[in-house]
Amino acid sequence: MSLKDIHWRHVPLYTLVFMFLWPLLIRFDLLDHGTETMYWFIAATYLNYLAFIFSIAYGQRMQQGLHPAQAVWLFILSNMLLILTFAAGWQMFDVYGTSDGCTNNTNFLDSLYFSATIFATVGFGDFLPCNADGKLLFIAESLIGSTHFGIFITLVFSRVIFPEKNLNRST
Repeated sequence: MSLKDIHWRHVPLYTLVFMFLWPLLIRFDLLDHGTETMYWFIAATYLNYLAFIFSIAYGQRMQQGLHPAQAVWLFILSNMLLILTFAAGWQMFDVYGTSDGCTNNTNFLDSLYFSATIFATVGFGDFLPCNADGKLLFIAESLIGSTHFGIFITLVFSRVIFPEKNLNRST
């Protein structure tokens, strides 16, 4: 099976459902707060992100091209979704703390702030990962955050400049 044989439209839906279902499963003690659950969270986030990017690359999301204003909104919304997703991860796994020490973080605004600084690769240093799991989650988010801009702009604007209808002409 090649990448072209995958029905990319369905993959983001399934991984998105899983991504937003797992916090409920953790809250109701159906999954633990452990490392294995965090690995599944990271895998689901990456799978959803890659499926979204590949669906754009293969033109299944934007058959007729994309207006530049739509591209900007799509970029902003995808940034917000990724930051919120990772903020939920920081909140649920509780693997970060202040520079004074790691304590139980129950404030979602702090998780959102920490996630946004990681995603934007700013890193003020007022919050830090507490252990190896926190470092792994930090690496996962910073890799997506640092590459998201370039990948997304390249894929979206290739759809703006070269709409699908011009690419499928018979020779």
